[in-house]
Amino acid sequence: MGVVFATPTEAQTGATLRIARHTVVMENPRGDSFPVGSVDSGEVLEVRGRQGNWYLVIAPAGRPWVRGWVSANSVVLLTPLPSAPKPPPGRMMIRGFGQAGGTLFTAKDSFETILGSAAGTLYGGGGQVVFPNGAFVQGSFERFTKTGSRVLVSGTQVFTLQIPDTVTVTPIQATVGYRDHSYRAANPYVGVGLGWQAFREESPSLADVPPVNNGHVGFHLLAGVELPVWSWLAVAGEVQWTSVPKAFGDTGVSAVFKQDDLGGVAFRFKLILGH
Repeated sequence: MGVVFATPTEAQTGATLRIARHTVVMENPRGDSFPVGSVDSGEVLEVRGRQGNWYLVIAPAGRPWVRGWVSANSVVLLTPLPSAPKPPPGRMMIRGFGQAGGTLFTAKDSFETILGSAAGTLYGGGGQVVFPNGAFVQGSFERFTKTGSRVLVSGTQVFTLQIPDTVTVTPIQATVGYRDHSYRAANPYVGVGLGWQAFREESPSLADVPPVNNGHVGFHLLAGVELPVWSWLAVAGEVQWTSVPKAFGDTGVSAVFKQDDLGGVAFRFKLILGH
């Protein structure tokens, strides 16, 4: 007969079962495993664990096998297995955070034409309230600013001028979401919300040309993972997709490329303070 060694599922449970009919004890928790012994109807065995429809049991004294698996269909559980520990209840938290990361704008061609790239850095901060059930609400602001070259549009042609042109985007957003606190090492979260995307474009060297100032409503989806460092400090990484449709008009470089969405995809690193 083979000998079964302790497995990762084994634990001191204090549970027992009674064999309902003569049954074969298997080396592993499946029907095609190697049989290591058998037990007769009426025998009471100590249970060390369960996997699917199989119980891991300890052999009665004097048997040539030590541990093995018996089918749940052949036994009666006398003492229930302890239930899995429940995650600790959540608590209400009021926290502030700073964040920094990068963004890639949906209007890729328009931003590349003016700024040389549709990607750039974001920085900002905000605050959030996390409720005991895991729900949270938060407000945040960010800022993107980059200087490129002013362009002149004539029909469908775009000409780059040697005139500095600065684009600034300032998203102000409100988010509601859910944070799963059942994990010890990491807390995943998701959220959805609305925001105000302020847009400014200016060429300071052109005193007679007023800057472009406007703002538009957008919506966003985000997902991330938060890692606790201390009771009052956590770090998080997240990704957010934002859509701000019809943010650009029917003229200018955006009209040439038929791109009117001021949204994009952002990747952030967050430093969270509070508990």
